[in-house]
Parts: sequence; structure tokens; C-alpha cells
Amino acid sequence: MHNFKEIRSKSTFITEIKNLYEYSFPADERRDFNLVIDLLEQNPDFGIRVCTDSENSELQAFVSHWNFGDFHYIEHLAVATAMRGKGIGHSVMEDFIAHVGSRIVLEVEPPVDVLTRKRISFYESLGFKLNADFKYIQPPYAKHLNAIELRLMTRGDFSKEEIEAAANKIKSNVYPSL
Repeated sequence: MHNFKEIRSKSTFITEIKNLYEYSFPADERRDFNLVIDLLEQNPDFGIRVCTDSENSELQAFVSHWNFGDFHYIEHLAVATAMRGKGIGHSVMEDFIAHVGSRIVLEVEPPVDVLTRKRISFYESLGFKLNADFKYIQPPYAKHLNAIELRLMTRGDFSKEEIEAAANKIKSNVYPSL
């Protein structure tokens, strides 16, 4: 049994989230964690949904996300190392989809190896579509970090124009203007 809930920066899980976040994502794919806390405190469009064990004492996974009104954007999904391969990621995503609705956008690495293809297949099993023809560059999170070529995956009906509008909204709201 899993518990799912939205947290704010004062959550008892914030240190565990920070550790999992920094372990799971390379520097170019994440912002300084103090800025994550600032977003939680100051931006009502940003949130983190956690999955804990039935005793509600151990973090199993989290998803950080943005509500842009006409769609939700998943910025990060991370599963605790000890819980990987046990279906937690799928449970977290099913809960998130049930919580926010069907129109969701996320970024993935291009399908260049077994791991990236497996990640894409994971999201496809949840109803996401890879928009392979749409060119997308993730802006850097900070001046000393790099932009990254990624792909967008969408869940729900998105026209080409809506995908482009979503990409522009993500770039202008999620990433700092440098």
C-alpha cells in the first residue's frame, strides 16, 4: 500500500527528496535544490507529489510538476534506489494522472540506447506519445550548465501547434532566463 500527497517545503520528506533528486539527475538536468524549495514556497503552479510507504514514514518516490491550466508538465520523476523495479514509478504516475487529468507533457532523452528506449516505453505504457519529430532543446538551469537535446512526450490530445505552445510555455516558466 502506498500513500500519495502533495508536500510543501516544510515537509518532513524534504531532505530525502533533495538527496534522491541530486542522486537521480545529473547537474545539467536539475536546478539548485534551494531554488526548488523557493518554488514550493512562492509559486502556486509548482508542486511535488510524494509516494510513501503505508506507515507514511519512508519516501519511495516523488514527481515534481507544474500546473499550466491547459496542461500539466512533469519536471522530474524519481524512485528511491531500493524501490526501483517494483512498480512504484508506475503507481506514482497512475496516481498523478488520476490527480491532474489527462493532458500532461514531459521531457525524455532521445531513444539512443536500451535505457532511453526503456524509459520511453515506460511512459508509453501509461498512455504517453513520443513526439519524435518535434525538435526540443531543454534550456540550461543555470549559466554554468548546458542545454540538452530532449524529446517531448504528451498524454492526451495535443495538436502540433499545442505541442509548440506547451514547449514555449515550459521554456519561459520552468527554466530561468539567463
